[in-house]
Amino acid sequence: MATTGASSQDPPAPQPEKRVRFVEASAERKPGSRVSVSVEVAFEGDSHVSVAEGIGTETIEIRLAASATLEAIHEVTGTPLFSLVGVKRMHAFDADVILVALRDPEIEGTRYIGAVAVRTTLVAAAAAAVMDATNRVLFQRRGPNRE
Repeated sequence: MATTGASSQDPPAPQPEKRVRFVEASAERKPGSRVSVSVEVAFEGDSHVSVAEGIGTETIEIRLAASATLEAIHEVTGTPLFSLVGVKRMHAFDADVILVALRDPEIEGTRYIGAVAVRTTLVAAAAAAVMDATNRVLFQRRGPNRE
């Protein structure tokens, strides 16, 4: 006769995956060709907005969005900060795509790549590409919130 229920030998239930969530990103044009980019992310009930400013060219705007996202992730999780290697807008397969390359300064020789199709704005896609690159490895690294 079969029994139902958990036995003492069943493996423990998997823990929910820790993920940082993208909330929003925006760019505000300022006098003198300057731009201010803000990115908000959320993690375990907390959120953080990070702002980066620079000259408002398209290339700089997506770089500012990527940098602000990395800072926001660092602030909301307490994990070590990734370094931004580069960010690039590309056109492939009839779609605009944002690619980011990140380096983990704590683990020599590591590089992570994130890619996201542009669906709304370039800054939102740049922030989402950073999230794509980081969420897969964020809590495998050393950090105060790692269990």
